[in-house]
Amino acid sequence: MFKCSKKKTSLQFIWFFILAPLLLTACQSTGKTASLKPYHDHGIAAFKGIIATDFAPDGTLWRLFPTDKNIFVEYSTDLGRSFSRSFKVNSKKQKINIWAENPPIIKISRSGRIHVLYYADEDQRATTYFSYSDDQGRTFSTPILVSDEAATAMHYMDQMLVDSTGKVYFFWHDTRHGRHDPKLGSGVVSLYYTTFDSVNGRLENQKITGGICSCCRTATALAPNDKPVILARMVLEKGIRDHALIRLLDNNQWSKPIQAITDDWRVDACPEHGPAISIDDQGRSHLVWFTLGEQRQGIFYAHTDDYGHHVSHPPLALGDPSQLPGHPAVLAIGNRVYLAWQEFDGEQTHIVVQHSDDRGASWSHRKQVLSAPGRTAHPQLIQQNDNAYLIWSSEGKGLQLLAINND
Repeated sequence: MFKCSKKKTSLQFIWFFILAPLLLTACQSTGKTASLKPYHDHGIAAFKGIIATDFAPDGTLWRLFPTDKNIFVEYSTDLGRSFSRSFKVNSKKQKINIWAENPPIIKISRSGRIHVLYYADEDQRATTYFSYSDDQGRTFSTPILVSDEAATAMHYMDQMLVDSTGKVYFFWHDTRHGRHDPKLGSGVVSLYYTTFDSVNGRLENQKITGGICSCCRTATALAPNDKPVILARMVLEKGIRDHALIRLLDNNQWSKPIQAITDDWRVDACPEHGPAISIDDQGRSHLVWFTLGEQRQGIFYAHTDDYGHHVSHPPLALGDPSQLPGHPAVLAIGNRVYLAWQEFDGEQTHIVVQHSDDRGASWSHRKQVLSAPGRTAHPQLIQQNDNAYLIWSSEGKGLQLLAINND
């Protein structure tokens, strides 16, 4: 943890948000890196390399990329050394609308169904569309609106989970109840969800809670009981923006938000810096987040075994404070926990990783594994069986994939 004066905190705050859009470039590894074949040129440069990836149960690597009018998917059976031809998700052209905190999503179910979620404008306000494929991406269902009030309310910052039965959960920020609360200030929205399965189709939209920070992506994960858990930046009284955990109970009702993190970050602005969560097979929730609060500043890790009622303390500080650390990712596989985040030295963005072999009790030394000048996407951690991979995309070289199991 590091301390700084209010003047320094303000300066860091400004630097974080000036530099946030600068994050997209070619990667150079200090370890063994698979440089994924650059995606086909369908106008992808306009979308700053914001690409989604997931592994199918058979080990096939899928990637989704947006253009200005369409969404495409491709697959690789050799960890990105070569890719299939591109398959178009939306046959009807749309105005695709993507940014770093609101990326497209691809998830592959145990059955092999490909689920795609993306943000676009059409006849209504910008909102999210869902489509799926049961034939290895050759054809996709007609994209449908996730929101049932797309014509009157904004719908963005989406997340998607697919449970072991193939049931799909969608979560998003929704403005149908307004963006201003006199007690909380501006920039406050509600969190909504709905589900989709092959039997019932899409269910009606349901509100989970209000008081959500409008510009920070919400994080989601499945607990061992196959129920969703949410880590969200809440806007509390006096404009404090700290994180809370919410979970779907066995009776299919949502718990009340439990404030898991107390940073006392009071800010009347858009941090655009969402948290991340991963839950191990014993039910421990591993949390990472960014803050410039009164209690601490920077990026941090903590864990909880009871969904936020008791949280490890003090949080583990990550990153070099002088290098503007941000946008952490976390992935738990068995007893191992992997962390990745980005740092910026004024000229290059660096990706740093760290891991724990004992569910977050102790940690390896940090290791810088990728570096690049210019603009880069946020780092992603994805799982293939018991293997962990770091995904990082750039304008110059597309995606790079790095196995980090032995780092």
